[in-house]
Amino acid sequence: MFMVSDFIRVLRAHDIRISSAEALDAVAAADAVGLADRDLLKHALGQSLAKSADEKQAFELCFENYFRPPEDTPPENMADASPAETGDDLVAMLESGDAAGLQAAMAGAAAQSGVSDARLFTQQGMFMRAMAETMGLAELDAAINAARDAGDAERVEMLEARRGELFAQLRDYVDRQISMRTKNAGRLVREEALSRIRIGNLDRSDMHIMRGLIVKLAKRLAARHSRRRKTHRRGAPDIRRMLRRNVAHDGVLMELIRKRKRRDRPKLVVMCDVSGSVAAVARFFLMFLYSLGEIMPRTRSFVFSDRCGEVTDIFEREEIEAAMTAALRQFGGGTTDYGRSIADLAGDVESDIDHRTTLLILGDARANYADPGHAKLRGLARRAARVIWLNPEVESLWDTGDSEMQRLGACCTHVRRCNSVRDIERVVDTLLRGAV
Repeated sequence: MFMVSDFIRVLRAHDIRISSAEALDAVAAADAVGLADRDLLKHALGQSLAKSADEKQAFELCFENYFRPPEDTPPENMADASPAETGDDLVAMLESGDAAGLQAAMAGAAAQSGVSDARLFTQQGMFMRAMAETMGLAELDAAINAARDAGDAERVEMLEARRGELFAQLRDYVDRQISMRTKNAGRLVREEALSRIRIGNLDRSDMHIMRGLIVKLAKRLAARHSRRRKTHRRGAPDIRRMLRRNVAHDGVLMELIRKRKRRDRPKLVVMCDVSGSVAAVARFFLMFLYSLGEIMPRTRSFVFSDRCGEVTDIFEREEIEAAMTAALRQFGGGTTDYGRSIADLAGDVESDIDHRTTLLILGDARANYADPGHAKLRGLARRAARVIWLNPEVESLWDTGDSEMQRLGACCTHVRRCNSVRDIERVVDTLLRGAV
């Protein structure tokens, strides 16, 4: 079913995430209920394609626009889309006022003319003409000329009026198709570009897009790892219990019993440099973690410049923008002091760090030629499961000037560059998988 497959493309352009399996389910559902009953089709597709409240709202709008019949066509008369067989069919439909047949022919002509690939409103005229020719414009014009030659003025007037109405409908149809496909196109292209740009190079005018992008990526990771937890919740087969349970079946293993699988949720301690140029990266990284609270509830967050302080309670109490402002006001703006800050962190968390704890540090490791705190960090590393250092600078700048990346990195299990939203997503994704 071309219409259903194309409709799924429209939904994806409106930020509705649809897997290949869900797309196949939707096609099967539409095939089962048909396209004649518009309400039934809407319900069937909605069950397969819209999951969350936001997606259901977007689905509702897209469906009403995509499957909107002509004004004078009752919804129950909507038929499956197929192209007109011949130009004579178009003439007959115009003469009889067959609005449902015209709608079906229009959809079929759109499929043949590639309207689904339209991206610019300047293409409107080209696609209108192509659809009209596919539907049988040449035969319609021939019928008008024949009526004129025969002196049938009434038929000429009627066919010319219907021809004008047809082009008005084609214009509306193509407008809706282009609008549905381009509503988010510019934003999506901009989001993709921004996700790869170094955060320190972002323009202030793009910050509102970045906030939405951070939330979207966080939701995607939350959904991905929520599914993974459900998949891994079952343990391996428990042979002993299976043998005991299946004694009644003469030892034939009729019932599968799995081991109860206990998965300790790892603890996460995050420490972010919020001084100078690193502050922008830290802000977005903390925003990302804030959005991931649903699947990483055992996270303690710290920020530092010349001293280190915990902001976990602020994150739990405030909305994201207020939380960021409060954290930067309390602990940002000073000259970076890694030695003191790592010592502050150790004083707060050392007794709580164990083999399930991951320590994640975001900073450029520039210690202003003072104590970098590597001795204290080494002590924390001995207690933790792993220590991950994320440096927003490019690797070529590590260990230049006052950078202490070599000494601090030696205390870590993993060292990674992290200076874009795409980097942040990759790091958090692999962190949730259990390895970086």
